[in-house]
Amino acid sequence: MTFYVVFLFLAIYNAGCMTTLQLQHYGIYPAVGKESFAAYMRANNRAAAVPTILPALLLLIVSVLLVVYRPGFIRTYEAAAGLVLNLIALGSTLVWQRRIHGEMAATGYDEAKVRTLITTNWIRTAAHLVLAVLAIRILLRVLAPTATLAF
Repeated sequence: MTFYVVFLFLAIYNAGCMTTLQLQHYGIYPAVGKESFAAYMRANNRAAAVPTILPALLLLIVSVLLVVYRPGFIRTYEAAAGLVLNLIALGSTLVWQRRIHGEMAATGYDEAKVRTLITTNWIRTAAHLVLAVLAIRILLRVLAPTATLAF
Protein backbone atom coordinates (compact mmCIF):
# COMPACT_ATOMS: atom_id res chain seq x y z
CA MET A 1 0.00 0.00 0.00
CA THR A 2 2.84 2.42 0.84
CA PHE A 3 4.41 1.99 -2.58
CA TYR A 4 1.08 2.81 -4.20
CA VAL A 5 0.57 5.98 -2.10
CA VAL A 6 4.06 7.17 -3.06
CA PHE A 7 3.31 6.23 -6.69
CA LEU A 8 0.06 8.22 -6.60
CA PHE A 9 1.74 11.31 -5.15
CA LEU A 10 4.73 11.19 -7.50
CA ALA A 11 2.60 10.48 -10.57
CA ILE A 12 0.44 13.54 -9.91
CA TYR A 13 3.46 15.67 -8.96
CA ASN A 14 5.43 14.71 -12.07
CA ALA A 15 2.43 15.27 -14.34
CA GLY A 16 2.11 18.81 -12.99
CA CYS A 17 5.85 19.42 -13.20
CA MET A 18 6.15 18.20 -16.80
CA THR A 19 3.05 20.11 -17.90
CA THR A 20 4.42 23.31 -16.35
CA LEU A 21 7.78 22.80 -18.07
CA GLN A 22 6.06 22.12 -21.38
CA LEU A 23 3.51 24.94 -21.35
CA GLN A 24 5.31 27.67 -19.45
CA HIS A 25 9.04 27.15 -18.91
CA TYR A 26 10.21 26.12 -22.38
CA GLY A 27 8.10 28.82 -23.98
CA ILE A 28 10.07 31.62 -22.31
CA TYR A 29 13.50 30.45 -23.52
CA PRO A 30 13.58 33.06 -26.32
CA ALA A 31 13.05 35.83 -23.73
CA VAL A 32 16.18 34.86 -21.79
CA GLY A 33 18.44 36.47 -24.38
CA LYS A 34 21.06 34.81 -26.52
CA GLU A 35 24.02 36.41 -24.73
CA SER A 36 23.08 34.92 -21.35
CA PHE A 37 21.31 31.76 -22.47
CA ALA A 38 24.18 29.29 -21.88
CA ALA A 39 24.62 30.53 -18.31
CA TYR A 40 20.86 30.37 -17.79
CA MET A 41 20.78 26.77 -19.05
CA ARG A 42 23.66 25.75 -16.75
CA ALA A 43 21.82 27.27 -13.78
CA ASN A 44 18.55 25.69 -14.90
CA ASN A 45 20.15 22.25 -15.24
CA ARG A 46 21.63 22.49 -11.73
CA ALA A 47 18.36 23.74 -10.25
CA ALA A 48 16.33 20.92 -11.83
CA ALA A 49 17.93 18.18 -9.71
CA VAL A 50 15.59 18.24 -6.71
CA PRO A 51 12.25 19.47 -8.07
CA THR A 52 12.30 17.62 -11.40
CA ILE A 53 14.93 14.90 -11.76
CA LEU A 54 14.71 13.33 -8.29
CA PRO A 55 10.89 12.90 -8.32
CA ALA A 56 11.02 11.39 -11.82
CA LEU A 57 13.68 8.88 -10.75
CA LEU A 58 11.76 8.06 -7.57
CA LEU A 59 8.61 7.46 -9.62
CA LEU A 60 10.55 5.08 -11.86
CA ILE A 61 11.88 3.18 -8.83
CA VAL A 62 8.44 2.97 -7.22
CA SER A 63 6.97 1.75 -10.51
CA VAL A 64 9.52 -1.07 -10.58
CA LEU A 65 8.68 -1.90 -6.96
CA LEU A 66 4.95 -2.00 -7.79
CA VAL A 67 5.65 -4.55 -10.52
CA VAL A 68 7.78 -6.69 -8.21
CA TYR A 69 5.70 -6.26 -5.02
CA ARG A 70 2.29 -5.60 -6.57
CA PRO A 71 -0.49 -5.08 -4.00
CA GLY A 72 -3.60 -7.14 -4.72
CA PHE A 73 -5.70 -4.09 -5.58
CA ILE A 74 -3.39 -3.14 -8.46
CA ARG A 75 -3.97 -5.20 -11.57
CA THR A 76 -0.97 -6.72 -13.32
CA TYR A 77 -1.51 -4.65 -16.45
CA GLU A 78 -1.74 -1.45 -14.37
CA ALA A 79 1.61 -2.09 -12.71
CA ALA A 80 3.13 -2.97 -16.08
CA ALA A 81 1.62 0.10 -17.73
CA GLY A 82 3.05 2.32 -14.99
CA LEU A 83 6.51 0.94 -15.59
CA VAL A 84 6.24 1.19 -19.38
CA LEU A 85 5.07 4.81 -19.17
CA ASN A 86 8.01 5.61 -16.91
CA LEU A 87 10.39 3.96 -19.35
CA ILE A 88 8.90 6.01 -22.20
CA ALA A 89 9.47 9.21 -20.19
CA LEU A 90 13.02 8.12 -19.34
CA GLY A 91 13.72 7.23 -22.96
CA SER A 92 12.53 10.62 -24.14
CA THR A 93 14.68 12.30 -21.50
CA LEU A 94 17.81 10.36 -22.45
CA VAL A 95 17.36 10.58 -26.22
CA TRP A 96 16.32 14.24 -26.49
CA GLN A 97 15.83 16.48 -23.44
CA ARG A 98 19.02 15.71 -21.51
CA ARG A 99 21.20 15.96 -24.60
CA ILE A 100 19.63 19.20 -25.85
CA HIS A 101 19.78 20.85 -22.42
CA GLY A 102 23.45 19.88 -22.14
CA GLU A 103 24.28 21.17 -25.61
CA MET A 104 22.56 24.50 -25.06
CA ALA A 105 24.25 24.89 -21.68
CA ALA A 106 27.56 24.70 -23.57
CA THR A 107 26.75 26.47 -26.84
CA GLY A 108 23.86 28.80 -26.01
CA TYR A 109 20.51 29.44 -27.59
CA ASP A 110 19.61 27.52 -30.73
CA GLU A 111 16.16 27.98 -32.24
CA ALA A 112 16.12 24.54 -33.87
CA LYS A 113 17.14 22.83 -30.62
CA VAL A 114 14.45 24.69 -28.67
CA ARG A 115 11.83 23.58 -31.22
CA THR A 116 13.05 19.98 -30.98
CA LEU A 117 13.04 20.19 -27.18
CA ILE A 118 9.46 21.48 -27.09
CA THR A 119 8.23 18.98 -29.68
CA THR A 120 9.87 15.90 -28.17
CA ASN A 121 9.03 16.87 -24.58
CA TRP A 122 5.37 16.21 -25.42
CA ILE A 123 6.29 12.51 -25.26
CA ARG A 124 7.51 12.85 -21.69
CA THR A 125 4.63 15.14 -20.73
CA ALA A 126 2.02 12.76 -22.17
CA ALA A 127 3.61 9.77 -20.41
CA HIS A 128 3.46 11.57 -17.06
CA LEU A 129 -0.12 12.74 -17.63
CA VAL A 130 -1.24 9.19 -18.45
CA LEU A 131 0.63 7.92 -15.37
CA ALA A 132 -1.31 10.37 -13.19
CA VAL A 133 -4.59 9.25 -14.78
CA LEU A 134 -3.64 5.62 -14.18
CA ALA A 135 -2.79 6.29 -10.51
CA ILE A 136 -6.04 8.20 -9.94
CA ARG A 137 -8.03 5.53 -11.76
CA ILE A 138 -6.66 2.89 -9.38
CA LEU A 139 -7.55 5.08 -6.40
CA LEU A 140 -11.10 5.67 -7.60
CA ARG A 141 -11.64 1.97 -8.22
CA VAL A 142 -10.36 1.06 -4.75
CA LEU A 143 -12.33 3.77 -2.95
CA ALA A 144 -15.60 3.10 -4.72
CA PRO A 145 -15.75 -0.62 -5.53
CA THR A 146 -19.54 -0.65 -5.67
CA ALA A 147 -20.01 2.70 -7.37
CA THR A 148 -20.77 3.04 -11.07
CA LEU A 149 -17.12 3.77 -11.84
CA ALA A 150 -16.62 0.83 -14.17
CA PHE A 151 -12.97 0.85 -15.16
